[in-house]
Amino acid sequence: MKRSAAASPRARAVEVLREVLERGGRATPLLAEKGVGLSAADHDLLRELVLGVLRNRAALDAEIAAVCRVPLERLAPNLREILEVALYQLRLLDRVPAYAAVDEAVRHARRSGGEGAAKLVNAVLRNILRRPALPLPPGEGRGEGETVATLLARQFSHPPFLVSRWIERFGEATARRILAADNRPSGIDLLTNPLRTSREALARALAQEEIVTEPSLLVPLALTVVSGNPLRSPLFREGHFAVQDIGSQALPLLLPPGDALIDLAAAPGGKSFAALLSGGARRTVSLDRSTARLRLFAANVRRLGVGGAMPVAGDFLAPPLSSGRFARVLLDAPCSGTGTLRKSPEIRYRVSSEAIERLAGMQEEALLAAAELLEPGGLLLYSTCSLEEEENERVVSRALARNPRVAPAPIEVSGALAPFVSGNRFQILPSASSDGFTAHLLRRKA
Repeated sequence: MKRSAAASPRARAVEVLREVLERGGRATPLLAEKGVGLSAADHDLLRELVLGVLRNRAALDAEIAAVCRVPLERLAPNLREILEVALYQLRLLDRVPAYAAVDEAVRHARRSGGEGAAKLVNAVLRNILRRPALPLPPGEGRGEGETVATLLARQFSHPPFLVSRWIERFGEATARRILAADNRPSGIDLLTNPLRTSREALARALAQEEIVTEPSLLVPLALTVVSGNPLRSPLFREGHFAVQDIGSQALPLLLPPGDALIDLAAAPGGKSFAALLSGGARRTVSLDRSTARLRLFAANVRRLGVGGAMPVAGDFLAPPLSSGRFARVLLDAPCSGTGTLRKSPEIRYRVSSEAIERLAGMQEEALLAAAELLEPGGLLLYSTCSLEEEENERVVSRALARNPRVAPAPIEVSGALAPFVSGNRFQILPSASSDGFTAHLLRRKA
């Protein structure tokens, strides 16, 4: 039976990109939805095409615009995305023959917009193949009046305002490293369940299913998937691991171990599970205001066989818990996500200075509400997956000014996490092995 055009991973990639870029969809759940019915290899190609285009869209569009007679914003629906998917294959996927990428793009354009659309796509791609590849290496090819920030923003498909502030804060060399890390393919991070297996045994078992992993140097229970789809493994259904970013696994390790941990904005449970499985807590009260996410939390509890995890429905801005009663609280606040552009590249098309400022106001109120839960001497870890001062240092500074009963407390960790600590602050910048995140530890005065 001949496979329909709708089954093509390239056609589905165009659909996902339209949903993400035109309607504000999230890439990860859309990839899961659109990947239904694909083979493992085609599902991997779908994911590579969508995330690859999102990570390199500005550079791809610069090449297309240089030879396209129609401004990109005026192209008929789907044509821009068809061209982007094809060009990504031509420039950055060596396993896809050029003729195959061009031929399928032309046929897709014909189905989408008729013969005129097919001729336009064919002409653009043929002209591009006659030209040298863009973008130029970083640091070269600056146009008249173009700053380093705007050049890097175009080459790495990041918002210019974000690149400018990273250069100002971290320096140009570090900003380049962050941008390059954001544009590298990222693997899925797994949290090993020591109630079922060990990290080494899990890696060997996954390898038997042709799922290649490598151990994290930062946290003891983490594996990063290099190739293969672990969600299709029976080991996932049997609770041998959970999917959990390395940053989220590291957060509970920044608090001293103890009995109970209050995890605010917790669902679907990763940080709570990391605390319980690493020995950082014997029980958790895991708060979230989304009942759908709490149902997922409960399903994960059953699958992993984790005891001591109590899901609670409630708002972290006004937690339904007794004030002044808890020794340890973790608030991983909703944020702009500028440290996660590697795994969630669509964020770069939505983040703005105004959005960051709005989030900072909410984060400040959430931090103050979390501090009210602390008993005298209790510890509060405030974290975000953002690199921005407005959402981290400035939020903490304003909250401390408003609540004099709370003060900074030194983070005491050893091993691989220690180099990222400075006083009460912990920060990891995006790299090939981890997304970026920031955390501050506070203590209620006795």
